[in-house]
Amino acid sequence: MPNVFGIPLIGFIQMVLGTVIIVFLLIKFLTRPKKNKKGEYLINDVHIIVGDGTEKEHQYVYIKGGKIMELSDQPIEKKNVQVIDGEDKTLMPGLIDSHIHIQGGFKCHSEEESDVFLNEEMPRIFSEDVLPYGITTIKDLDAPKHFICKLRDKLRSGEITGPELLIVGPNFTTPEGHPANTLGTNSEWARNEMAITVTTPEEVSAGIKELKEAGVDFLKFTYQGGDYWYFDKKITIQKIDKELMKQIIREGEENGLKSTAHVFYYDDVWELLEAGIYGIEHGILDRDIEPDDPIIELWKKSGAHFVPTVNAMTYEKDPTRMAHSIHNLKVIYDAGIPIAMGTDNMFETMAGNVEHKELEYYVEAGLTPMQAIMLATKNGAEHLGIADRKGQVKVGMEADLILLDKNPAENISNISSIDRVFRKGEIVYSQKTIQSYDVPDFAFPENLKTAEYFNSDTNESRIVNVERFESEGIITQTILRNGEDWAQEEFTLENNLSAVKWHYSRPSDNTKLDVFRENGIIYLKGTFKGKEQDKSYKIGDGLWYQMMDMSLPAFAASKLDEILFYPIGTGDNRGAMSLGEFAAKKIGDEEVTVNGKTYSCIKVSLVLTMFSWAWTGLFWYDKETNMLIQSGVKKGNKEKIAQTIKELKYK
Repeated sequence: MPNVFGIPLIGFIQMVLGTVIIVFLLIKFLTRPKKNKKGEYLINDVHIIVGDGTEKEHQYVYIKGGKIMELSDQPIEKKNVQVIDGEDKTLMPGLIDSHIHIQGGFKCHSEEESDVFLNEEMPRIFSEDVLPYGITTIKDLDAPKHFICKLRDKLRSGEITGPELLIVGPNFTTPEGHPANTLGTNSEWARNEMAITVTTPEEVSAGIKELKEAGVDFLKFTYQGGDYWYFDKKITIQKIDKELMKQIIREGEENGLKSTAHVFYYDDVWELLEAGIYGIEHGILDRDIEPDDPIIELWKKSGAHFVPTVNAMTYEKDPTRMAHSIHNLKVIYDAGIPIAMGTDNMFETMAGNVEHKELEYYVEAGLTPMQAIMLATKNGAEHLGIADRKGQVKVGMEADLILLDKNPAENISNISSIDRVFRKGEIVYSQKTIQSYDVPDFAFPENLKTAEYFNSDTNESRIVNVERFESEGIITQTILRNGEDWAQEEFTLENNLSAVKWHYSRPSDNTKLDVFRENGIIYLKGTFKGKEQDKSYKIGDGLWYQMMDMSLPAFAASKLDEILFYPIGTGDNRGAMSLGEFAAKKIGDEEVTVNGKTYSCIKVSLVLTMFSWAWTGLFWYDKETNMLIQSGVKKGNKEKIAQTIKELKYK
């Protein structure tokens, strides 16, 4: 066998081929597309609300390692980072709520129930009801001690994703004070976990030691006595002794803990200010104060911070408290007293739109939108003692940020137009772009009055009345179960059957909703299964097909093959009272026979995009009338028909 350079020919060929392969693989490796670096972002050409009352136009922001690393009015060049187009958007600090409650002992009456709530409910609450509203820092003013400490630890370790949490632990009070004989009446466990009842100096000292060992950030006590409405029950609560109040403030400071107080009345606020209190929660709610009131000078001299909770006053039985709260907020603000936003929101039962409403109340009180924003950003950080790292969009600050589609400094209601939320430099919420579709105007068959349907599975029937649609854009729907009225709906619609207004009434479980759409936002108020509802949903120019299958005739009659649309859930599933995204797709033509009559139909499939694997709905629309003929579900390769047309009635 011939040799090459003393190497047998076969061996030489193998060596050359091996070298070629290695060189090829090396070139492929070196020229491979580079992945974007995790946790590194460039936000280009964005308008900034700094948080200190100033704004900056056309800024470039570089985020790395959880912090704002660069800020410039010139483009920043970085390789392999995630780039976000900030044109026509506004970047601002994350919201800081300095008065919230996460768990109030309503759902949990034992350590075991509390642990289940912590592990199963809290991740959802933060991901669905808190972070999407731009709330990135919170101060909890009273929660079960062991629950709140465990939650804080899970947030710090990253086991649960949520806002930064500062805590006070259980509140000092008397045995007959709030929250001992209010929230504490829910269970003995809640009373022990949420209240430190004190009547002696020794009990105060022991309580402070306990809380210091637990690592709380502040101390809180209730300084209110007299009549107190605990929901619909009027009770008498006891105020903590004045000398014990002074001891809490004094010994707290000696242990490095500032004190804040729940207070409603002028005289009590005066005593707290004289005693050197750090924080006033709620405020003066029994009278209006004016700029020349002597308490203003005392307050300024004391340096005490104020945390108003205006929205919470909407739940008070005495409506004058709301009026006093709004009036006094402006007086206190104009006096230069430090104020931080607080809401008294209860995350156990309510979502973060409460924080957005709180800001609207501040504007109603007479503050500008920018001033209101400052209370929830820079001022909040100063109140919590974290202004060196939070509350402003500046180099070196933690990247707790909100990116918005609209500027809230122009209109505070724009605070709800959130595109993305960052928590320590990571995107924890991103608003999915909602598509719009040019669905043409729809017309029901001439002289059609009602369409009636029957569902054999549930013994449910419904009557859809369309006789007012052509003249007023209104359709009504009555749902009957076992022949009796179960729910009533009225829809005000655009010509493409997308909703403008919706009223829903279901007396059997105390559900009554009034909903309307304005400037790309759907606003919902009322009760759902007896629980108060006050929500908003960003929908832009998307299709609000609240009638679901009775809106799809407009799609079936169009030339479109697929659409996305959005209804608000009203059932018993997890989508109840949330805006769901559905995908509708035409999947062919099919003849169906119902009650002896054959229809030539367009067949449409429907899936909930978030759980497209779980359920597929099927709908058949008559080509001649565009009316729904039958509907059902598909599981695997099997189709099951559930609802069929009963009758079309004409005038």
